[in-house]
Amino acid sequence: MISVALAVLKTEGEQIELSNFYSLYSKRLYAIAYSKLHDRQDAEDAVQELFLRLADKPEKFFSLVDNKRVAYADVIIRNISIDAFNARNKVTVTELSEEISADEFGVSLEDNVLGEISKSELLNFIETLPQLQQDVLTLHSMLELSNAEIANSLHISEIAVRQRLFFARESILDYIKNRK
Repeated sequence: MISVALAVLKTEGEQIELSNFYSLYSKRLYAIAYSKLHDRQDAEDAVQELFLRLADKPEKFFSLVDNKRVAYADVIIRNISIDAFNARNKVTVTELSEEISADEFGVSLEDNVLGEISKSELLNFIETLPQLQQDVLTLHSMLELSNAEIANSLHISEIAVRQRLFFARESILDYIKNRK
């Protein structure tokens, strides 16, 4: 796992230091990655990505003292894991446009609110909602996940899911009403 990262390093001293760091902290870093990704293979990939990044820019890592190296690696593995989680669970607005139904908001797309609002205009408005509301709305409308499934995948409570859905729907209804 670390052999590729070690091969990137130029000096034997750096290779030994990085290998020792791996021996001491790989389980800790794996635990951080796993806590975000909830998948063994993805967590291992995140740890491997971390060590490749450390080896790719060794001057930053090796300029830090031991306790700062751990904190630095913790931040990087957390960010790698969050990015991997988001990439794995990303649903784009383009995908949403193919699946979303305005009926869910009390408006039929055929009516287009008396011809004054188009589907693309509605989707453009949805893109302006806070990201948290967009995420919940997308998971609920497009993937048809239950509130419990959404809560589990976003690591939030079901109450938070219901609140975000409520506020997103209210914003959409207000936008439609104010368009007249």
